[in-house]
Amino acid sequence: MGRNRLAEERSPYLLLHADDPVDWRPWGDAALEEARQAGKPIFLSIGYSTCHWCHVMHRESFLDADVARWLNEHFIPIKVDREEHPDVDEFYMTAVQAMTGEGGWPLTVFLTPEGLPFYGGTYFPKTRRFGRIGLLELLPRIVELWRTRPEDVRQVAENARRGLRSLFAFEARPFEEGLVDEAYRALRREYDPVHGGFGTAPKFPLAHRLLFLLRYGAEKKEPEATAMAAESLRKMAAGAIRDHLGGGWMRYATDRAWRVPHFEKMLYDQALLLYALAEAAAATGEATFRDLAEETVAYVFERLGAPEGAFYTAEDADVDGVEGAYYLFTPEEVRAVLGEEDGALFSAAYDIGSPGPIEGKSAPNLTRFEPKALQDRFGMSEAALFQRLEAARKRLRAYREARHRLFVDRKILSGPNGLMIAALARAGELLGRPAWVARAEAAYRFVRERLIGGDGTLYVRYIDGERKNIATLDDVAALAWGALELFFAAQAPAYLEEARRWVAYADARFRAPEGGYRHTAAAGPGGVSVRKAADGAIPSGNAVLAFVRAHFARLLGRPEDAEALEALFTAFGGRAFARPAEHAFLLAARLVVEGSGAEVVIVGEREHPATAALVRATREGYRPHTLVLVRPPAGPEAEAWDRALPDTAAMRPVGGRPAAYVCRRMVCRAPVTDPDALRAALAEAT
Repeated sequence: MGRNRLAEERSPYLLLHADDPVDWRPWGDAALEEARQAGKPIFLSIGYSTCHWCHVMHRESFLDADVARWLNEHFIPIKVDREEHPDVDEFYMTAVQAMTGEGGWPLTVFLTPEGLPFYGGTYFPKTRRFGRIGLLELLPRIVELWRTRPEDVRQVAENARRGLRSLFAFEARPFEEGLVDEAYRALRREYDPVHGGFGTAPKFPLAHRLLFLLRYGAEKKEPEATAMAAESLRKMAAGAIRDHLGGGWMRYATDRAWRVPHFEKMLYDQALLLYALAEAAAATGEATFRDLAEETVAYVFERLGAPEGAFYTAEDADVDGVEGAYYLFTPEEVRAVLGEEDGALFSAAYDIGSPGPIEGKSAPNLTRFEPKALQDRFGMSEAALFQRLEAARKRLRAYREARHRLFVDRKILSGPNGLMIAALARAGELLGRPAWVARAEAAYRFVRERLIGGDGTLYVRYIDGERKNIATLDDVAALAWGALELFFAAQAPAYLEEARRWVAYADARFRAPEGGYRHTAAAGPGGVSVRKAADGAIPSGNAVLAFVRAHFARLLGRPEDAEALEALFTAFGGRAFARPAEHAFLLAARLVVEGSGAEVVIVGEREHPATAALVRATREGYRPHTLVLVRPPAGPEAEAWDRALPDTAAMRPVGGRPAAYVCRRMVCRAPVTDPDALRAALAEAT
């Protein structure tokens, strides 16, 4: 056959499959109706363009004529880009995890013609290997089962539907004092004291857990919480999960020590780690975290930055079908590039062994870096050691870029861009990088101009002038978070209004009658609605909206905000009590309203030296729950502040000098004009 029905799509992932012999359909009403009319089961395959095992299954199975023959004759094969259809992915991933206990991509699901799942898994080879059944063995079994026992298959699907409804049923329970403490204790139990992070292997960055720990440590005066987060970031930064030559972070490590990464780089990971690094820099004062934040931003701007100001989705893991080939070296290759002495030095410093842990090769890492031993071995000073290693890194990076090219998925997704907007704004604010805030503003403008339809509907993705697929709760919540962080970083009340509009959008389209928010506006197959506040690779949309609403409750003082926030906490209270570590970001939102932070309103022209001195006083130390507002005393900007935050309208300079008002839930002390007096007021209030 010629090109299949994916040839008209714009998704890079779907276009990779446009020449398969499998007669793929894109997800949509037409494919589902075809399955119902034909009475055939659906073979659903979900992946994304930078997924290594998706590429493996493509080469082994979907390019094979025998596999294609079975799929084309007996099934309606549907291919989904999970990043274009997060709604479809979330529903069927949850179903497969519930049925099998495993999940991941590629995701393979067998559905009834009505779209209900009855069997599934992840990677299936063509023939049995790795202890996994092959498709040429599995497909005939499914076909025979559907032919001879269709009612049994439908009963399995119905049981799965009921199980999913139960899984997403609310366990309403009011939050009680001490739940955030229990989350900390749960994370402490899971913490790896040797290598940082949580659990054994595989290990994910889980930056939202680190953010909770940093904020918990500051709020509860618990240094161990801060130390766990900081040491996790240090260990990850030493590991191969960080690209030591080009910057940026991999998705996860397959080992406990972070030496063997899964190599694709996702925009959302860069965003969440940037946010955590900026907070760690503020919490600890360590220059290392500031440097890592700078490195992360440099990578994102260089490799994932779109010309229009927004950000692309991901950078691939594979070169010519080999995962990580771009990143891997042998000692011989390093010496050939750097020469004998510098090659030996770099290999010793960056753990390029023989044989290495990844198909005999190694990804550069600093998990075994011992500077003093290297100084003694190579007879050089500490300064000379780091100078030569820096020069070696630059040479190897240039060699690596000439050796291979990595594919970049140039989709622009609303949700991951929202996360990057939030991270750049927060990091720019904490680390004094106004250019980062300006780039976040440019990305936000792009989303507003290109990803919203004429009727106000937000879409998931943009490619080459086309926006497509209605956004999910996660997308909307991420943009609300981005707008909120831009408000604090840019001190522009228009962004607070934008954040309020996004929350109103979520209220109108996703709010569930039982409380909380659904993942999608419409229910999924069988009337099942996905509703959760537990975190995955990113914080859940419900948790992010709680984080945003917690700031509204602090800033605006409106009873409806406090009531909506408490209802949101209560909707997921039972789940949070049962698994507090999995709800770390929801509990980070709880800290915003339970914590001791103050609201500081500084009234003065922003460029005035006295105003700047007061702002600097609020930046000393790490007070993540102290909200700092800088409003002008008069003029059109002041009028915008009055509309957005009317409680600040009566605040004025004192004696012609910029003044700071230290408040708790907008109940304010007498204003101060001296930075030392402001420091004292903050110490007393927080």
